[in-house]
Amino acid sequence: MENFSTPKAFGDYMQRLASLHVSLAHTPEEPHYFRGELEEFYTGLRDRVNFPALIQEGSEIRFTSDQARNSFKERDSSFMIVQGYECDNDYDAIYAAFDLCEKIGDEIIRRINADKYDPACMVVKDFLIEDASAVQIQNVRERYVGVRYTFSPKTPFWHEPDKNMWKDERD
Repeated sequence: MENFSTPKAFGDYMQRLASLHVSLAHTPEEPHYFRGELEEFYTGLRDRVNFPALIQEGSEIRFTSDQARNSFKERDSSFMIVQGYECDNDYDAIYAAFDLCEKIGDEIIRRINADKYDPACMVVKDFLIEDASAVQIQNVRERYVGVRYTFSPKTPFWHEPDKNMWKDERD
């Protein structure tokens, strides 16, 4: 059975969203999708990203089950939408950057919510919109802002060990 809950599967999914969103338009030639962590946002990204950018963070994983004893792998996930601005005191530009980030990020959340109904998109199958949240962030020194979104998509977690991963005790 194929594992839809790997870091690569989730990363490929997020990169695909960055490629499909018209404001991001990620391509290998002009990347707008990056892997990074919140700490990197505050220490400097400007020379490594094309704005606006979707920056996918690492995930924390939890294992849960429901009343019917079905098990799930929950990936506490975060991404940032980041946009630069030029002048420290140009609050119109700063708020316009925040507005753009929120507009793009909200649309990513909408797409994830829609994709959960696609049987071919198991990576966000049990996404719950009420579990998503967002917070504005700003790096004044580097002159960019962002909105950081967090959510926890669930994927099925099968109980049976993979027999191919274990030596037979009788060997």
